[in-house]
Parts: sequence; structure tokens; C-alpha cells
Amino acid sequence: MSNALMPFVWVAFAMIILLIMQRWIHTHLHGLSLLLMGKPERAIIFYAIVLLPGVFLHELSHWLAATFLGVRTGGFSIIPKMQSDGTVQLGYVEYYKGRTLGPIRESLIGGAPLIVGTAVILLIGFQVFSVTQLTTALQSGELEALTTALEQIFQTPDFFLWLYLLFAIANGMMPSRSDRRAWPAFLLAMAAAVLVLSLLGWMGLILDSLAGPVTAVFSHLGLALSMAIGVNVFFMAVIASFEGILGRAKGVSVEYGPADSQ
Repeated sequence: MSNALMPFVWVAFAMIILLIMQRWIHTHLHGLSLLLMGKPERAIIFYAIVLLPGVFLHELSHWLAATFLGVRTGGFSIIPKMQSDGTVQLGYVEYYKGRTLGPIRESLIGGAPLIVGTAVILLIGFQVFSVTQLTTALQSGELEALTTALEQIFQTPDFFLWLYLLFAIANGMMPSRSDRRAWPAFLLAMAAAVLVLSLLGWMGLILDSLAGPVTAVFSHLGLALSMAIGVNVFFMAVIASFEGILGRAKGVSVEYGPADSQ
């Protein structure tokens, strides 16, 4: 496989991994909250508080995107609510989906949390954790350089606070099922545009001019998703450990059904 295609392949693969991780984390964090709090009503509140920074950024991203695109907005909430199917709605933004909205604007509004979340993760990574040195060490393959870079990251002031923020943002930025509703129509419109440009003979010129910037964007997106995966692995281990310890201590366990907890 060409090295030029690797950023695109990794982003696609990482998105799938993060979606699977997010579902597991939301489900088991809710289960851990139930073991801690005892009552479902209290468990929902605790579960929502843990993910609050990510939920707030998610809904704020929707609201900002809708406002920027000229779409009239309504209510904005980050208060958790139990749905009739047993899932938990952590927040929502109301915007008016009239006939003039169209799949492109709706897709941009739906994808805004991923764009904003990625930008914030990269900002924390570069400005707080100085991941530039870590990526350089990984590319060089030198163990000493990698060890030094990791030591500097662990010595970051308020390390666990920033790690928690990365965790909350990473598990709040992925588009939900409703956010992805307009994506098929958007992709169909993009495919039609590519077909027209190809028939006109302009596609090659456009691809040549955009190859560099698009590759750079996907490389940074891949880095952000990689950071999110790494943080999720750590917190999944923590959640699983606490869930096992509390379950054994209380002599109970949480049974999970097929319902998605988002």
C-alpha cells in the first residue's frame, strides 16, 4: 500500500475502533455508576457528570455550526434524560430542519463535534503534552528518545486532569446516529459532484492541487484519533477494574442488554 494512502486508511480504521470503544465505555461507565450509586436515577447523574465536558463541547459544536451556517436554533441542554428504549440522552441542541436545510449543511452540523473535538485534542496534545517530541521519537524508533518523551508527558503539570479532559472529549466528539442521518445523502451528492468533475476532465487537476493539504489534514486527524484511542485504553482498564472490584464487594453484577447507552 502506498504511504500516501496510509493517513486515510488509518483514519477510517481508527474511527471504527473509536466507535466500538465509545459504545463500550458509555455502557460500562453507566454500569459502574449504577454499582456506585445504587439507584438508576442517581447513576444517570453520576454518569453524565463524568462525561460532562465532552457532552458540553459536543452540543456547543452543534449550536455553533448551526448558527454559523445560518440555521435557526432552539433549545440547548446538557441535562441527561432516560429514553423510552432504555438509552440515555446526555444532551441535545434543537435546530430547525426545514426544506432549505439540505444534506450538506445538516451533515456539517452533525459532524461539527468531531471537527471541534479533534481540534481540541490536538491543541491539548501539542500545547500541554508536547506530543511533537513523542511522534518524532516514534518515527526514529530510538528507545531512549521514546523513554525521554514519555517521561516528559507523565511529568506534565495536572497530568491526570488533562488526561481526564481528553477522555471526556474523545467520548463526546463522535457523531451519534441522529448526527449521521444526513450523511448518506451528503455522500451521494459528493459522488455526483466527483462524477461531473471527472466527465469535465477537471478531477485530476483538483486532486493534484488538494493532495498535499488533504494529506496533512488527515495526518493530524489520525494523530488526534490515535491519542483518543490511547487514552480510552487506559480508562477502559480503569472502568473494568473498578466495575469488577465493586461487583465482587457488593456481590452483584450488571447485566448489559443490546441497547446503546447514547
